Amino acid sequence: MQPGYPFATNRAYQRFRLLASDHFEVVDWDSAETRRPTLITLIDIGSRDAFSVALLDSAEDREPHVLLAVTATAALSVHGPIPGRAATADYAPHLAMHDADIAATAPVALHHPGQPHIGDDEWTSVPRDIAHAARAAARVALVLLDRDRAQLTVVGPFPSIDAADAWRPTADGWPPTDRLLLPVQPPTEGQ
Repeated sequence: MQPGYPFATNRAYQRFRLLASDHFEVVDWDSAETRRPTLITLIDIGSRDAFSVALLDSAEDREPHVLLAVTATAALSVHGPIPGRAATADYAPHLAMHDADIAATAPVALHHPGQPHIGDDEWTSVPRDIAHAARAAARVALVLLDRDRAQLTVVGPFPSIDAADAWRPTADGWPPTDRLLLPVQPPTEGQ
């Protein structure tokens, strides 16, 4: 199978092939022109009865997502990006094992900042009590990044994003910098 062809990396297709080969004789039919699979014939080993399955399309769960986490005090944090909704949901137990304050998580599709329009189907519903009480993670750090000199400094922690965004250094000889606001996460156990 050619690399880059959708079925080459589709996990559902790969699992289907593995399971089918455990129970059937499997015959792959490739296109003579493209050398890509077009049909799979499954043959019962005992009776030699057979049927074919056409390969029409491939859907892969690889769109970037983040895991939104909510603590018992309604502080929100975002973890990611992670390719695919399922992989993002699979990260939730790992995160919860390392942060006992987490009360709930939800995988949320990540909207690309280069596209200003957000469609109605891109919004994720949350319980009303979380929507009313949600707040930013309690501690935020400000990273000042001087790209020209390839150096940075970190200021904080601040009690909120607004406080970090409002902070300015004294201007004497200060190089031009990019300002990055990042949540401060406590170290996980064993670090």
